[in-house]
Amino acid sequence: MLEYKNKNKNKNKNKNRKESLIMVANETNQTKNVTGKRVAAIGRWMPIHYGHKRFLIKLAKNPEFEKVVVMIGSCFENGRQRYCVSAVEREKMITAMFQAEGIPKEKYDIIHIPDVPTFEEWINLISNACKMYGITHFCTGNKEDILDVLKEKNIELNAELINPEEGSEVRYHATEIRKLILEGKYAELEKMIPMETKAILFRNTFKEIIASSKNRGISFVPGRQAVDIVFLVKNTVDGNTYVLLGRRSNKKVDFKGELSLPGIAINQAIFESPLKAAIRGLKEGTGLEVEVLDNSLEPAIIKLKNVPNNNLEQLYYVGIYSSNDEKYAGTRGGSSQCFGMCGIL
Repeated sequence: MLEYKNKNKNKNKNKNRKESLIMVANETNQTKNVTGKRVAAIGRWMPIHYGHKRFLIKLAKNPEFEKVVVMIGSCFENGRQRYCVSAVEREKMITAMFQAEGIPKEKYDIIHIPDVPTFEEWINLISNACKMYGITHFCTGNKEDILDVLKEKNIELNAELINPEEGSEVRYHATEIRKLILEGKYAELEKMIPMETKAILFRNTFKEIIASSKNRGISFVPGRQAVDIVFLVKNTVDGNTYVLLGRRSNKKVDFKGELSLPGIAINQAIFESPLKAAIRGLKEGTGLEVEVLDNSLEPAIIKLKNVPNNNLEQLYYVGIYSSNDEKYAGTRGGSSQCFGMCGIL
């Protein structure tokens, strides 16, 4: 067992939060420095199909837009009929789709949007995201749940609305894809999903879709949403494999002084993805700096930037861990999305 120490974690907590907000602003060239038009596309993308691909690629290749921001909705929903593909996997599929079409990383961002109790709260989240990313155009084909409600409630997004289904020849929806999976109709299924997303969809997602169709999948628990990282270290001298653990502060609300995996809460204020949270958590908790080279794969290809002999490594998405038992989850509820990686000493 390896144990890392982080005496300055609490001291630098506010500083780190401020830096993360500055980092997001700089990375996305938000609000003040916008020189062109930016379009946001909201969807559950559960999973990606050719209809999604056609309009997203069309937006990304449109010289009128300097950036496409893909909003992954229902990012903390899983385990039920309508919610059967994790947001982490959906992000990988979207990334794979853009890469296959040669869209540079600078042209798009992917952010995570949670569900909230009311439409007013949800549209407030969307408005905040649009302001943060300097959105001038908002793209959605969800007429019943979004477009009609905006009109009914007379709500303005301060962005030009685009309906991708207008004039489109592709009319099928992700519901049909999930149905084909349950019915075992692979020949029909194959025609509806992009080749580049198959490696993710066919790897683990089938099992979750089948379980979720019976409402028996792994669900999120309301409360604090976090990530944890299982970091295994292979020692080439003694041949043993160690796991990196830290000692929790005695000031923590739950599990005071206990050994734990490196982890951190997902920063929902900046629509942070679990992957970015995991990278931030490793840096803040252990000092390790991770560069993601390719997130279109599972596992993702990464590199440790600040260690000697930094070879290519892999970062696995292990899955969602949830419990209503305070013995395991603590008093604040919520779920953890776990990532795993292995290094060599």
